Amino acid sequence: MQKQREVFQEIARVAAALAVCEGLMLVVYALAGQFTLRTLAGALVGFVLALGNFAALSITVSNAMDRAAKTGDAKKAQMEIQASSVVRPLILLAVYILIFRLDLCEPVPAILPLLFAQLSLKILEFFRKDTKGGEAAK
Repeated sequence: MQKQREVFQEIARVAAALAVCEGLMLVVYALAGQFTLRTLAGALVGFVLALGNFAALSITVSNAMDRAAKTGDAKKAQMEIQASSVVRPLILLAVYILIFRLDLCEPVPAILPLLFAQLSLKILEFFRKDTKGGEAAK
């Protein structure tokens, strides 16, 4: 139960950092005079997909590690994680293709959040404190 709480807390931290990055992106669009409802739709779609991708990754890895700890079968956990690393991008690709074919939003603000999620993780890790109260290893 504690492990699940930690996973969801990490997802919430990434969501907050991702929201800040998206907010800055929308400010840049507004200052450039390019802000439209399609831009906002792209940002929202991108936020949901980027956060969903990160959540799926986090939950998959956590569950695989828990099962490996219980059963001692590290190979199976590794295979689950590798399968997830193939399936998740394929699902993202299919969803993006569908969204862009239906012309529901601007593509750039829909794709940028995937990069923002990675940036958010790096920033959060940089400022994270380790369990002994010092700065986290870089």
